[in-house]
Amino acid sequence: MSRKGIRLLRGVIFTAAICLFALWKSQQELTVVEDVPDDPTRRKLLATPVSNCTPPAIEQFPQDIFTKAQRLHGGIIIHLIISLYMFQALALVCDDYFVPALERICEVLKLQPDVAGATFMAAGSSAPELAAAVIGVFIAKNDIGLGTVVGSAVFNILFVIAICALFSGMIIHLNWWPLFRDCTYYGISIIALIIVIYDEKVYWYEALCLLILYILYIVMMFFNSQLEEWTKNQFNCCNTLRIANSKSEFVQYEMVNNKASPLADSDSDKPKTHIDNEPDSVFTVPNTKFKLALWIVSLPLISAMFITVPDCRKSFWKKWYIVTFVMSLVWISGFSYLLVWMIAIIGHTLNIPDTIMGLTFMAAGVSVPDVIASLIVAKDGLGDMAVSNAVGSNVFDILLCLGLPWFLDAVIHNDIIEVYSEGLVYSSITLLSTVFFLLIATHLNGWKLDKKFGVILIIVYLMFMTLSSLYELNVFGNVHPPECFTLYD
Repeated sequence: MSRKGIRLLRGVIFTAAICLFALWKSQQELTVVEDVPDDPTRRKLLATPVSNCTPPAIEQFPQDIFTKAQRLHGGIIIHLIISLYMFQALALVCDDYFVPALERICEVLKLQPDVAGATFMAAGSSAPELAAAVIGVFIAKNDIGLGTVVGSAVFNILFVIAICALFSGMIIHLNWWPLFRDCTYYGISIIALIIVIYDEKVYWYEALCLLILYILYIVMMFFNSQLEEWTKNQFNCCNTLRIANSKSEFVQYEMVNNKASPLADSDSDKPKTHIDNEPDSVFTVPNTKFKLALWIVSLPLISAMFITVPDCRKSFWKKWYIVTFVMSLVWISGFSYLLVWMIAIIGHTLNIPDTIMGLTFMAAGVSVPDVIASLIVAKDGLGDMAVSNAVGSNVFDILLCLGLPWFLDAVIHNDIIEVYSEGLVYSSITLLSTVFFLLIATHLNGWKLDKKFGVILIIVYLMFMTLSSLYELNVFGNVHPPECFTLYD
């Protein structure tokens, strides 16, 4: 690693340390500041209102065209159908446009797949959450729930990677460095979040520090190769962490600049990506009955995306990959919003508590793009890219999806943001424990994703969700206040 690269690396580490120290110092100084009187006009993200109750999550969305009584008498079936339709819509846009655009960006910028997964793919699949949070600042309706952040984070770490292990159709061997790099920075992000909301107040400069930490994450990715080389030189033992089986059949993931080639099995050459061959027309009629029925149902979606999004897999639109990427994000944001809206209505209709919805169904709803995108690239043999997307999305959620709306809200409204952090200790332990578990479990499994590992992750995820739900329901103590009365029908 060059001296210039070492100096830059030291600068990045020093700046991150300064941000964390500044956040900690601000908390020490603010403990002597007197509390200000409650102001009913004050914005309270993650906040508990004066009446000691939490606002229902359903109030974040527009009124449904059906009343609760109508939904209970059959109208909820329509919401279920729309939810399933949105799953299909997200699968189409990710498979036909989003992932091909990412692969084209990797090819042009000569990015390693794991770097692209932790940056472009993570940002793209988490775009719906960021868009909803930022819009909420201006329409003063969207409060960001810590339960949803915890739920989606655990979902990404355990469930998304489990799906890749179970349904990729192959045993995927991982490089130790991308997972170690992303989990380490994710841990730093969690610590920064704890420091910021410890006193249940967020100031503009604290939110700015979160944004700076994300910028440093991107800078670190820019020097990923040099950083990996330097780390391996410092810890020579880590060079043995890429495990091969008895036949030395390990995967060395595809470098898009063709400096390295994947070596999966002896009878395989190179994992095919979505841009290797020009695809058939999206209007080609499938042969099998099931695919034909699915194609007919999806024809409105296919037509809308065909008209609005250039297909960069085709030679004519090859150079339009940026437009493809941006337009696919627009569709992903819209489909995700409708999906989460329908899930929220279903939960409200069935009287499922918001705390449970935030940890389970809502978290799964906002993470659907992560699941689909990670599974698609995992089937292409790019396991590091899939895992980096899952962990990188969490870094994006904490530093940007929380930091940016907090910063905008504090600056625009010139106010302090009060947060609800009664479950801070539990939430931080939950997030940090999943990071340590993933690293240790992956190491013990030989740094590979297989069906056995996928089953273990699913079991652990269900255990986490069970314990989390019991905690959120105040089984272990009166921690969370009841939900406020709502006029939403």
